[in-house]
Amino acid sequence: MKIAVTGSSGFVGSALVDRIRMAGISVVPVTRAVTSPDILGCDACCGDYLDVPRLACLFDGCDVVIHLAARAHRISGKVVPQELSDFRSANVTSLISVARASRRAGVRRLVFVSSIGVNGAVTYGRPFTEDDLPCPVEPYALTKLEAECALAEELSETSMDWVVLRPPLVYGPGCPGNLHRMIQLASSAAILPLGALHARRTLISIDNLIDALLIAAHHPAVSRRTFVVADSQDIDVAGMLQAFLLGLGRGSWRLLPVPPFLIGFLLLLLGKKALWQKFSGELRVDSSAFCRATGWVPAVRPQDGLRLAAASTRLS
Repeated sequence: MKIAVTGSSGFVGSALVDRIRMAGISVVPVTRAVTSPDILGCDACCGDYLDVPRLACLFDGCDVVIHLAARAHRISGKVVPQELSDFRSANVTSLISVARASRRAGVRRLVFVSSIGVNGAVTYGRPFTEDDLPCPVEPYALTKLEAECALAEELSETSMDWVVLRPPLVYGPGCPGNLHRMIQLASSAAILPLGALHARRTLISIDNLIDALLIAAHHPAVSRRTFVVADSQDIDVAGMLQAFLLGLGRGSWRLLPVPPFLIGFLLLLLGKKALWQKFSGELRVDSSAFCRATGWVPAVRPQDGLRLAAASTRLS
């Protein structure tokens, strides 16, 4: 098997490329700009994910393409037409180009990494599954849903196969974004007044996600289907911070159970309503359908994986 990985210089992409190489499988790491020539090789640069001929050249001889490249972050604090257009170009139009290039190159299967945000931003007592009606909120999630639909339509009359996976927030050594900021908070704050935040969250370890991607690359039972994938256990914000403190070698006594309504009131006064919703809301995911279809068992528990993610910052 030969696998091409787009977004290969990113957090998930670079780890996926390393795992594929360790497994002795031929891999083509594709990125828009070569940031690590020794690792990626100059011939892996496509310059633009809209360049179908260049992508087809890179995908030549590949059995599978795993499409990770995407735009996830907003520049402004509100949705503006130009920003939504930029998201569509990065997340929808680029996927169509990758699909067309894959067809031209004779690729057998395209694995598209979408987002649990397609399902929605919060759950209420029942976890998300792939059977739920989509309810995206943010531009990123909205364009991921559009991309899923565009992929199915683009390949509907072809023999080329596809699979869509929707993971929640991914963690592991070197994780960016909100989890990185939480690790920084746990490493510097004398006291963390978040010990009473018990809304359950489902995350996914980068190792678990890579396992799921490699299964999706070849398993016959997932052909032309969409799945949510996640860790097998939930964890709350207090549990996440406790794991970070343990990984950092700091005492878990720093985590104090201050009543959530006080924290919420303070954040509302500070204009941080969105931040409070992320901390206090439940977002649970049930990936049992993918497990039943493929036999996949997520090996990493969130308590262990989060602890190791924090511990890795002590060595960097």
